[in-house]
Amino acid sequence: MIKTRNGKIARLPQSVREELNQRLERSERSPQLLAWLNALPEVQEFVQRECGGEPVSKQNLSRWRLGGYQDWLTRRDFFDDARTAEDFATESGEASKSALADHAATVLAARYAGLLVRWDGKCAKDIEDKARVLNGFCRGITELQREAHRANRDNLGAKQPVQSRPVTVSHGDKILEKPLTGNSWQKPGNSG
Repeated sequence: MIKTRNGKIARLPQSVREELNQRLERSERSPQLLAWLNALPEVQEFVQRECGGEPVSKQNLSRWRLGGYQDWLTRRDFFDDARTAEDFATESGEASKSALADHAATVLAARYAGLLVRWDGKCAKDIEDKARVLNGFCRGITELQREAHRANRDNLGAKQPVQSRPVTVSHGDKILEKPLTGNSWQKPGNSG
């Protein structure tokens, strides 16, 4: 799905990364972010253990802002859209997995369209990163749609009405009938 990042910040605990992303979203300045980040006990422990005591640097933060933070924004926006879709489906009485999966696919298609509108045709890292995240979602949504549609098909098969009378088929000058029980076709009037 989404490429695993392996930079210094990417290896910090998820809760620290989440707080950092929220602070980045609020436009906190790098010096304040670095002071806060490097003062956290879990960050200090991590850099001692994994990075020879070298604290998180401005360059580490810059790389995160261009990579991991952008992934976070894309995921957050996508899941916000999906929650909106779920609310819509629930309100409209279409809370089936299939309806949600189909709506998620529509949201994803809209995200792709928005990305293409902003694309100038040149290879740009931000476009590539966003496309990579969307591709990861695409695989997951496709599988979700397959499962939902398979379940719907199975449900339809289970809800088929019980045959109330024999089926009669004429073929040329022959008439065959399939009784309510059994699988063999026979001439009408024969009990088997």
